[in-house]
Amino acid sequence: MFGLVRGCGLKWRAQVATALILAGTTAYGAWPPIYSSPKGQGTDVRMRRPAQPYLELGPMLGHTTSTNTRVWVKASQPARLAVRIGQQADLSDGRVVRGPLLEAHTACMGQVVVGGLRPSQRYYYSVLLDGHPALLPPYPSFVTAPPEGSQGRVRFAFVSCVGYHGYDAAAAWADMVRTSFDLVLLLGDNHYADSPLPAAQRKAYYEQRRQAGYREITARIPAYAIWDDHDYGPDNSDGTLMGKELSLQTFKEHWANPAYGEPDNPGVYFQFRRGQVDFFMLDVRYHRSPNRSTNWGTKTMLGARQLAWLKRGLAASTAPIKVLASGSEFQSYGTEDSWRSFQRERDELFDFIQTQGISGVLLVSGDRHFTAAYQVKGRWIEVTSGPLGSRYAENNPTPEMFYHAGRGHFYCIYDINTLGQPPEVTLEVYRVGDGLVHRRVFSWDEVTGRTQIPPLPSPTRRTDAGSGSSSVRP
Repeated sequence: MFGLVRGCGLKWRAQVATALILAGTTAYGAWPPIYSSPKGQGTDVRMRRPAQPYLELGPMLGHTTSTNTRVWVKASQPARLAVRIGQQADLSDGRVVRGPLLEAHTACMGQVVVGGLRPSQRYYYSVLLDGHPALLPPYPSFVTAPPEGSQGRVRFAFVSCVGYHGYDAAAAWADMVRTSFDLVLLLGDNHYADSPLPAAQRKAYYEQRRQAGYREITARIPAYAIWDDHDYGPDNSDGTLMGKELSLQTFKEHWANPAYGEPDNPGVYFQFRRGQVDFFMLDVRYHRSPNRSTNWGTKTMLGARQLAWLKRGLAASTAPIKVLASGSEFQSYGTEDSWRSFQRERDELFDFIQTQGISGVLLVSGDRHFTAAYQVKGRWIEVTSGPLGSRYAENNPTPEMFYHAGRGHFYCIYDINTLGQPPEVTLEVYRVGDGLVHRRVFSWDEVTGRTQIPPLPSPTRRTDAGSGSSSVRP
């Protein structure tokens, strides 16, 4: 939401420009087969064709279960993707899993699902392009998930707001390399293209993914992503965005999530489980009403179908911990571009959780360019993580806030231990360059809202009045 503000007509002008560019283009395949990248660092597959393809980006691990994983790559030119995988570090026991043809119309990006794996085991792998090794040893490795529903620890990192330039988050990714966690959730503003156009988004993704720290982390740690406004369209974009179908297609090209919405309802939302933790990754842009809509009866952040999907999933979940991940904050005193503008729908969701007796719900979010924790409506713990690379935004305590990390660049980790009853929930906050700066073990009564967490003292003067935008540059 913290895009560079150039007057109230910016969003309108962006929509008009998009409409002009899209005129006469009815299919994504009509775009040129080029992966735009900064200062000539990318590859135009129409003009340059080396003798042998090589990896431009990746490998990146996506959805990983106890029996399979997804490996995403981008090649320098069209090539057949395959993965060699084994449990010996030199891959002497490796087998080859054949993948798709990486084609020009997807800028030579693609993924392969590697099955036949065993739970809680370390595997080494290498990427093959047209049958030739694209990686040198030592090969990257990863650990498969434990059997679904098994008790144990799950450590997941969550981040947002990577910055306008790829190098903005370089120090943060390098810092995260030395920190231990099982998976990472990217909660939106994963780039700042501020446009739905594929060329702009591919360029922005390229800037971010070429960072060494990002490549090292995601080669061994599964990454799961949703979007917020800047990696969906212009600042504060909603469901009225022209070209949102292009944004969705480009998003699918670049991630290896288990699903993208439902067959009859497009979007980037999905659910997955790790041990005894259920994750519900929400799409708060594709079906969203305008923030200033006054039609309170139908105004929606999620859309009716996604809300129904979420309710069904929560009601059916047998996991003691359920994580709801949103690009926008849930807290009651957020900006205009948050759930504050959609309180009817938010409270409908909270009322459903309460009346159904659903416990162990944790809220995680991004967007705000600071790290803070709240007890929303005195019941649900929410942690907002960021910025990873963007500029810090000033903010003072609100009535629900019980922790604020201060200035800097941050990422957070939840350590969930379900070996005992009730589960143990621990929050860790890391400041880039300083390491762990805050650790808190929540009691189960705090997690379930039976115990109130005292808020931070109220300041005499607020620096953030809850406006929908800010002049802070990403």
